[in-house]
Amino acid sequence: MASSKTNFFPNFTWAIPKAFADPISTCRFEQGDTLYNQKEAYKLPWSKARKSSIQAIQILSPSKGVMSKTPGQDDSAFADNWNSEVIFELQNLKKNNSETITTTQGRLYTLLWHGDLKILDDAEDAPPIPQQASSLKNLLEDAVELFSTELLPDPEAIRFFLPCDLAAGLYHDKYLNVKNKLESTFDTTIELKPAGDLGAGAPFLPTVHVAAFTMRGATAEQVENSLKDVLYKPMPGRKGVARFRLKTHGLLL
Repeated sequence: MASSKTNFFPNFTWAIPKAFADPISTCRFEQGDTLYNQKEAYKLPWSKARKSSIQAIQILSPSKGVMSKTPGQDDSAFADNWNSEVIFELQNLKKNNSETITTTQGRLYTLLWHGDLKILDDAEDAPPIPQQASSLKNLLEDAVELFSTELLPDPEAIRFFLPCDLAAGLYHDKYLNVKNKLESTFDTTIELKPAGDLGAGAPFLPTVHVAAFTMRGATAEQVENSLKDVLYKPMPGRKGVARFRLKTHGLLL
């Protein structure tokens, strides 16, 4: 795999390729998954990798299984897996040594996120379950401040703010659908900002972002009608007036 920024998730201390979107979005790493703390490790030949300061994690358990929930469909899948057991080998390639560690998926996720091996010590407090994209919907008015210097100087623009998770299928797909629709219809500028510590309580997942779309030369009604084309899916067989509520998806200003 080529070592480019677009091939890896941002905001992780370890190098997490986007091929690991499902394990990241469900917090379930499985037997055979191998991760490195440096991007170069994914393309280096073994003879060079073993001479470097690369660390590796190879998952030994749990066994690979069939997911019962679609990534991004149900937050409970992530929460259920957060405290479940995982066994892996932590390898130092240069020293040619390894240690077998039994811990939780949540502690492993936190290690990949922040890079501090202390979190694997059971004596350390268990990390709290981070907030997910669904929690961001109620904080979008506060999230506007993340973009104040870039967006607010243009009072004539129409803006739409959308929760996005770069790993979770449904939230990422919604972001891409909205992006493609607005870019093809209006003069649109798009920016992504990590949700970070926005709001009270636990921090947001490192994959959760606020997507800001700025449309120029358009009215709010035109933008809402375009968004309805990609966001509204009426119930099969349902008759009567269509009930599309844009505020259930994002914030239009």
